[in-house]
Amino acid sequence: MLSDDLARWFDDELWRVAGGSSGHRFASAVTPEELISQAPRAIWPALMPCDFLPLLTNEMGDWLCVRIAPDNSASQIVHWYHGGGDWIPWGNSIAEAIFFDLVRHHLPGSERDHAIAAHSAAEADDRSCHPINDWAIAQLSRIAAVDINPLVGDELIGDELAAAMIQAQISEAAVRCQQIIHALDNPLLSEPLIRSWQAGDADRVQQALFDNQRLPDEWLERATEKGDSPEQILAQQDWDAVQDHCRRVTEIEPELAWGWDLLGYTYERVGDRTTAIQNYRRGLDCSVFTDQTVRVRTHGFNGEGQKFAAARLLDLRYQPVGEEEQDYFRCLSAPSPDQRRDRVREHFSRLAEKAEPAEAHDLWQRAGWDLGAEPMLAFAELLEHIAQSAQAAGRTGQSELAKTHRNCFRDRYGI
Repeated sequence: MLSDDLARWFDDELWRVAGGSSGHRFASAVTPEELISQAPRAIWPALMPCDFLPLLTNEMGDWLCVRIAPDNSASQIVHWYHGGGDWIPWGNSIAEAIFFDLVRHHLPGSERDHAIAAHSAAEADDRSCHPINDWAIAQLSRIAAVDINPLVGDELIGDELAAAMIQAQISEAAVRCQQIIHALDNPLLSEPLIRSWQAGDADRVQQALFDNQRLPDEWLERATEKGDSPEQILAQQDWDAVQDHCRRVTEIEPELAWGWDLLGYTYERVGDRTTAIQNYRRGLDCSVFTDQTVRVRTHGFNGEGQKFAAARLLDLRYQPVGEEEQDYFRCLSAPSPDQRRDRVREHFSRLAEKAEPAEAHDLWQRAGWDLGAEPMLAFAELLEHIAQSAQAAGRTGQSELAKTHRNCFRDRYGI
């Protein structure tokens, strides 16, 4: 069942005017004919979660997709990044996502943008004149019951724009992610200075950029050469703001790993081990593809293909509770990324085989997209299980879309 917003997108044939990307924006639409084909070319099977249906691309490999929910509705729009398979919600309507795409270069944190290099994201070429903008603004004004026009252009930028969008509940999770990136940025640490550290351990550098309290004394001393005191340098990050944003994100989008990861870390860094562990355990339930690890710089802690929450729990010497969590932890503790993915797939597959249809569907999907599945051939079987369990649970929309992803997998790889 399409949301009213998406129904208008197709009924009013707005997709026809989204015929080409402008200024690297998401402004090139998939046609309805392709979407209803047996194996749409826009779908990236196995890489793209099987409840995603692509709608718009920036012609750089990235997509805005609609997610099919368990109740067969379709409203949430997510940005899916081909470079690593990460995704993040951009709103609960396609109008929200288009609007966010229009103004995101004015938001805090845009220097570490979603999948696009900073210089490209800041380009204003054709941002304000694309025909889909007016439609999105009109739609949002109707849906949000507020005047959206003051948010357009240069009247509001930075924190003011972010606050106004959060107040209007427009693309809230995505806006708060931008705010978090900005809160963790330190303008007193210059790029030449950071490059001078690169001869050392790359993970150590990223850990120090993520949390400046981890700066080694010699690096901190070098950072004071322009006259800033160590206290001034360490005071630039706003971890209280990070905690506030993450607390809200975990309420509205509990599937997002970065909300739980960063919330847990805000408690860990002040010595509250118990609360940190509580949040990290919730982060374990989230797909690694929702952690935004490079953008928020948690990748310095993870190792290749590991979950931040798992890495922190291991570092805190957390002892898992119950047989199921103990088995999952053993899988996550495997020495290589390939082994972790293989064992996690087997872990959730075993659970799915014993579960009722609705739970089995979610477990089969976790088998494929918790860490990503090994080997690639495994997705053929996983997609069939996902489609069958969704059908048995009455999730017709998810079942049909999983079948379509299966067709794409067969068409693309001959499997």
